[in-house]
Amino acid sequence: MVPSPPGGSSRLVLIDASSFIFRAYHAIPPLTNRKGVPTNATLGFTRQVLKALKELNPTHVALAFDKESRAERQKIDPNYKANRQAMPEDLAQQFPYIRQVVEALNLPVLEVAGWEADDVIGTLAKSATAEGFCVLVVTGDKDFVQIVDKDVHLYDPQNERYTDPDEVKERLGIEPKQMRDYLALIGDAVDNVPKVPGIGPKSAVELLTQFGSVDAMLERLSEVKKPKMREAIAAHRESLLRARDLVTFRTDLKLDVTIEQLKRQPPHDEQLRQLFTDLEFSALLRELPKAAPGSDAAGEATTGASAAPRTAATLPAKTEIVTTKEALQALATAVREAGAVTLVPAYEGLPFAGSLVGLGVALKDGSTRYVPLAHVGLGVEQVRPADFKAALQGVLEDVAVKKGGHDLKALWLLLNREGIQLRGGEDDVELLSYLLDASRRDHSVEFLARERLQVDLLELPTTSGRKARALKEYSPEEVALAYALRAEAARQLAPGLWEELEPLGLTKLARELELPLVPLLARMESRGVKVDVKVLRQISDKVGAECEAKVKEIHELAGTEFNVGSNPQLAEVLYKKLELPVLKRGKTGPSTDQEVLEKLAEVHKLPRAIIEYRSLSKLKSTYLDTLPELARNGRIHTTFHQAATATGRLSSSDPNLQNIPIRTELGMEIRRAFIAEEGNQLVSADYSQIELRLLAHIAEDPVLIDAFARDEDIHSRTAAEIFGVAQDQVTRDQRRVAKTVNFGIAYGLSSYGLSTRLNIPDEEARDIIERYFKRYAGIKRYLEETVRVARERGYVETLFGRRRPMADLRAKNRQVVQAAERAAINMPIQGTAADLIKKAMLAVDEELQKQGLRTQMLLQVHDELLFEAPEDEVEKVKELARRCMNAVMQLKVPLKVEVGAGRTWADAH
Repeated sequence: MVPSPPGGSSRLVLIDASSFIFRAYHAIPPLTNRKGVPTNATLGFTRQVLKALKELNPTHVALAFDKESRAERQKIDPNYKANRQAMPEDLAQQFPYIRQVVEALNLPVLEVAGWEADDVIGTLAKSATAEGFCVLVVTGDKDFVQIVDKDVHLYDPQNERYTDPDEVKERLGIEPKQMRDYLALIGDAVDNVPKVPGIGPKSAVELLTQFGSVDAMLERLSEVKKPKMREAIAAHRESLLRARDLVTFRTDLKLDVTIEQLKRQPPHDEQLRQLFTDLEFSALLRELPKAAPGSDAAGEATTGASAAPRTAATLPAKTEIVTTKEALQALATAVREAGAVTLVPAYEGLPFAGSLVGLGVALKDGSTRYVPLAHVGLGVEQVRPADFKAALQGVLEDVAVKKGGHDLKALWLLLNREGIQLRGGEDDVELLSYLLDASRRDHSVEFLARERLQVDLLELPTTSGRKARALKEYSPEEVALAYALRAEAARQLAPGLWEELEPLGLTKLARELELPLVPLLARMESRGVKVDVKVLRQISDKVGAECEAKVKEIHELAGTEFNVGSNPQLAEVLYKKLELPVLKRGKTGPSTDQEVLEKLAEVHKLPRAIIEYRSLSKLKSTYLDTLPELARNGRIHTTFHQAATATGRLSSSDPNLQNIPIRTELGMEIRRAFIAEEGNQLVSADYSQIELRLLAHIAEDPVLIDAFARDEDIHSRTAAEIFGVAQDQVTRDQRRVAKTVNFGIAYGLSSYGLSTRLNIPDEEARDIIERYFKRYAGIKRYLEETVRVARERGYVETLFGRRRPMADLRAKNRQVVQAAERAAINMPIQGTAADLIKKAMLAVDEELQKQGLRTQMLLQVHDELLFEAPEDEVEKVKELARRCMNAVMQLKVPLKVEVGAGRTWADAH
């Protein structure tokens, strides 16, 4: 708990800013924003400061920074911190932004030239306690223990640990005032502070327990029990005293500030908002405070008061709640006359199964409405769903009336449950934002409103947690403004987004691909795919037995029983009991990740058994145990996401069907549980080796083009090229090597990566890649040219014009740059494949509807489309799918579509 200030005094919090910065830089992996500015240290620092302010709630506060900090102590010892490496360039770049964060937070900054933050804090703590303050020093540096007393405590926000005098005694075995002597005895290799040879932490505590201080020990040196230790202390007397001088905090610096000047002030919210937007700290943006109730920005719904956001005048402060047939009809008339409307639904749960609680509406003239439909409670005035449908179905289904919003697919599904087919979808701000920058994670209307409109939207009602209510239990007055404002924000956002898409050539992709895909995906989600729950449970039981057998095998190989799912226990077995080499370390100790286990499997059987167990266990928990619970009326309804991946690929969740293994036996067993309704079959249409075909086309490599033109086994042809043998002489192992290279090369596969995957020496892997590039020179040119152009332009694009920003190519961290180079190489291929399958979906669906077929598209997984077709349509659908998918795009190599049908998904392959 936070220490209470003594007798009515105030709490001063002193933050060791320099320590925070370095700790954040090393704790968070390299990050950059779209402009290539490194941000990991700034983000970590900001999070820690905000956490400290929130948890400690100081009345007074200050941040202390180092400033030319070695200068004064190097007068004592020129070697002090002399072995410190220069600050990494990507960290140095972040200091101006960190200063801007501090300025925006309106926090006082203290620094004294020549001295460290430690000395500034030590001085201020001393003067503050003299004035009756309780002082909390926020730091993770153990050296600060020396200033701890009854009025000065430490707080480490990362470990959420408080340190007071009793805790120091319990943890270290010494009093806080003895910390300087303790540090002087044991030294500090990081700061180049010499130790007394032969003295470690344990013996230092014993000496200080015996003598109380270094001075007393030197006066009574003859009482030191161990002769060698006594000799070492005598021989290093001067060094010991100098070391104590080095580690001792100064408490007498001249600070041109009074404690009262450190009184906490409110932050500059607008400055913070702009800064967090520029740095792309979306999560922190969401945490910025809203306007207090009763402020100038407070607003109300016309039928009841409601707190409004702290915004500029660009968003309304009130909205009309529609509760009568007459008001509904007037709304329908206004929408038709305007020819456009923006809608944001109020709902809970997954859209395909959710109910529409209400609807936020924004009209072209800037006015807003909220239509309550399914609120509960005494005296709630709202419209009947039947009246809603009667009044608004016509305009909502009229393609000439343009619809806008955020996530129109969810709106389509919710209206569909009301018997309304949404048509005319155009301004989906989530998709437009995604097309502008697919590498950004947050395309929420809240984030976009902050970024582009500089406004905060009123928070949505809380529907989770112990004290929360279901959305329908809130009154219309409590939620009306929140949803109406989201609709109005989406309406205002759309024109600017379209304006930015135009010069980038992305409007065609929006209008002809992403937006038309919305109703198709909605229909696929609504239909779902049938599963045989009994089969899934049978497979689950079988895999469960295999997991148990694998655990027994693991225990036998380890020679002891342990929790196989516990990484710390696994590390204990691998590295301490079996003494296997530590190849990589994480934050909590030696790593046990997949890459490490693959390497360790070369020298011991246990890591391979662990890999196999993890694979089985994950499939069981992710699919076999979960799918039966998700089935509704025997069908699984996954949710497709258009705005989630950096390459344009669709993803899915609840459940994620993209990760079911394709080639494994167990993966095929799981697919056997996906079945067609009685009287139907599942039809699978799958692009064969689409990414390699696109690589051949984009790279214009003659060897690869020739292989596909001849319809050869591409991996055997590659093996023949690499190993210099005839195709009919290629061995199984050579083909395996070639396959790994073929599929890895589009992902920027390195010799290290190849050696890891094939379990071969790095030198051999390097030789294989060199031979590959010698035979496939066009591909090597493509890799080099793509990275060069991406570095010049700052982005890469697909054959359809989809862009991905590549700011990380300008980063200073080599690891970040290499990852960006691999992404740049992959994006034109994988991104084009994503566009291609989306175009295929639209083409096939259009033809199905044109021919009046009853067949429905169910799933899109990787490069495959899955349909459910009545048995009398199966052959026609197979031919239709193959023809449409082949005609989507003309390449320098033929597209190849593998089509199959059967009662189960596995049979259709």
